[in-house]
Amino acid sequence: MLTSIVYLLLGGLLAIFVHITLEKVIQAQANVAQEANISGQQRMLLQRASLFATAYLYSEDIAAKQTSLQALGAMQANHQLLLEPHYSALKNGLASPLSPELQALYFTSDNNVSDQLNAFGEQIYYALNLQVKQGDTKLDAKALMEMAYTPLLNSLNEVAYEYESQDSERMSTLKLTQFVVFWLIVAIMVIGFIVIILNAKKQRKNLAISKILNVNSEQTNPMFNRKAFELSASKLIATARRHNETMSILAFDIDRFSRILTHQGHDVAEDVLSHVAQGLLTISRESDYLGRVADDKFVLLLPKTSAAQALCLANKIRAFFNDMQVHDVPNGIHVSVSIGVTELEKEDSMLQHIISRADNALRGKENQGNARVCMA
Repeated sequence: MLTSIVYLLLGGLLAIFVHITLEKVIQAQANVAQEANISGQQRMLLQRASLFATAYLYSEDIAAKQTSLQALGAMQANHQLLLEPHYSALKNGLASPLSPELQALYFTSDNNVSDQLNAFGEQIYYALNLQVKQGDTKLDAKALMEMAYTPLLNSLNEVAYEYESQDSERMSTLKLTQFVVFWLIVAIMVIGFIVIILNAKKQRKNLAISKILNVNSEQTNPMFNRKAFELSASKLIATARRHNETMSILAFDIDRFSRILTHQGHDVAEDVLSHVAQGLLTISRESDYLGRVADDKFVLLLPKTSAAQALCLANKIRAFFNDMQVHDVPNGIHVSVSIGVTELEKEDSMLQHIISRADNALRGKENQGNARVCMA
C-alpha cells in the first residue's frame, strides 16, 4: 500500500515536472523562432523603407512616403522588441540574454547596428519631410541608398545570421530536453509497471496464505499480522513467566525456497508457501499458535510445552512433509522444512530474541542438509 502511494506521489510530481518543462520548451521554441523571424524581417524592412523613400524623392508620391514611414516604424518597433530583454536584464542587475556576438554587433564601434539604425531613421525622416532644398533642388537620394545597403544591410545580415545560428543551437538543446523528458517518462512508466506487477504478485501471495490461515487481510488477525502476532506472543510469554509454565517455539525455514523462487517463479513459490501453511495447521495442535514473521518464515508457539515435547512435535512435522506424496505437493516439487527448536528461558522477554536463538541453531548446522531439526 505504501509503495503504491509513493509511486502515485512520484507520478504526480513527474506529471507536474513534465508539464512545466514542456511549457518552458514550447515557450523557448516560440521565442527562438520569433527572434530569428524578426531579425530576418529587419533586412526586408530596411530595403522597403529606403526604396519607397527614394521613390518619393523622385516622384513625390504620397503613397510611397506612407509606405516608407510604415516600414521604418515597423523596423524601429522590431529593434526595440529584440533589445528589450537585454535592457530589462541590465536594469535588474542580471546578465544579458544576448550572446557576446550579438552584443558586439549591436553596440561596438565596428558594427554598432543600434546607432546605424538611428542614423538611418533620422535620414529617412529628413528625406520624407524636406522635399526641397536650396534652389528647388530635390534632395539627393544617393547617400540614403548607400547608407541602406552599405554597411547597414551587411550589419543586419550578420545580426540575422547570428540569430539563426543561435536558433539552431537552442533548438538542438530543446530537442535534447524533449528527448530526455520523453525517456524519463518511459523509464518511470516501465519502473511503475514493474512495481505494480511485483506488488500484485506479493498481494496474491499474501492473499493465498491469508486464505489458508483463514485470515481477512483487512483485519488484524494475529496469525497474519506480524505486529499483532508479536503482541499476542508477548502476552503468552508474560503469562508463561507469571505462572511459571513451560513454553517452546518452533521456527520453520522452507528448504531451497530461494531456489524455487528463482527457478520456478513467484506463482510456484506462492503455492509452496500456501502448502506449508496448510501443512503446519494440519499437524499442529489446537492450543498451538501459528504466525508468519517473514515472507517465507513461520513460527509456531507452543504454550505449556517443554523442549522435549517441542522436539517430538518438530520431528512429527518434518516427517509429515517428507512423507507427502508427489501428487500432494505443488508442481511436483518436494517440499521440506528445517526446524529450529527452543524453550522459553528465564531471561527471555522478547519474541525476536527467542526466534533468533532458534534461527542460530539452524544456521549452525546447515552442513547437516535439509529437513533437519536443530535444538537450541
